Amino acid sequence: EMLGSFGSVQLAMLSLLKTCTGGADWTGYLDSLVLAGSLYASCFILFLGFYHIAVINILTGIFVDKAMKLAVPDRDHRALKLKKDDEETRKELLELFSEFDTRGTGMVTVDAFEKHLKAKNGKLQAQLGLLGLPVNGAANFFRVVEVLCRDGRLCNEKEANILSLVDSCMQLKGQASNLHLQCVAGDLLHLAKMIQEQNELCEMLNKKLATGPTGDFAYVDVISPNC
Repeated sequence: EMLGSFGSVQLAMLSLLKTCTGGADWTGYLDSLVLAGSLYASCFILFLGFYHIAVINILTGIFVDKAMKLAVPDRDHRALKLKKDDEETRKELLELFSEFDTRGTGMVTVDAFEKHLKAKNGKLQAQLGLLGLPVNGAANFFRVVEVLCRDGRLCNEKEANILSLVDSCMQLKGQASNLHLQCVAGDLLHLAKMIQEQNELCEMLNKKLATGPTGDFAYVDVISPNC
C-alpha cells in the first residue's frame, strides 16, 4: 500500500494532492508512513499543517482582498451617491421647514422654529442631529443663518426664508474640515489686512490735518469713512 502511494515521485505528489483537496483520507497515508519510520510521518504531518495554516489562509486572503476592492465603488459612483444623498436631505429639510410656515409666506419665524425645536416628538432635533447640527437655541441659529444668507430681506434675527434656511443647514452640516479652517484663516488675514490699511489711512489723514491750515480740508486727497 505504501509503495502504491509513495513508490515514486509522481505517486507521492498525487497522494499529497489527494490529502490536500479531500480526494483521500490522510490518516490512511499516515498509517502507511508510520511503518516506514517516524521521520516520514512527522514530515507528512508538517506538510499538512503548513498547507492548511499557511497556504490556504494566504490564498483565501488574496481572493478576499480582491473581492473587497471590487466591492468598493469608484469615485464616480461615490460622488453620485453623495450628490443623491444631499438632494434627498435637502428635500426632507424643505418639507420639514414648510410645515413650520403656517402663514404661507415662505418664511419661518424664530418663534415657530423654537417651538418645533422643543417639541416632544423631537423631529426637528433628530433631523438636525443627523446633519451634525446640535442646535440648542433658535435665536443663535438664526443669527448664523443671517450671516450665511447675507441678505437682510431673506434672513434676519426674527425670520428666515425657507430655501435660505435649507441652504444654511446644508452648508453647516458635518464636521469642520481642513478646507473650512483654511477659509476662516484666509478671511481673518484679509480682515486684518483691511484693518491695517484703514489704520495707515487714518494716520496719514491725521498727519495732514495736523500740518495743514486750520479749518481748511480741501487739500486732503483721501478721507476714510471709518476715521
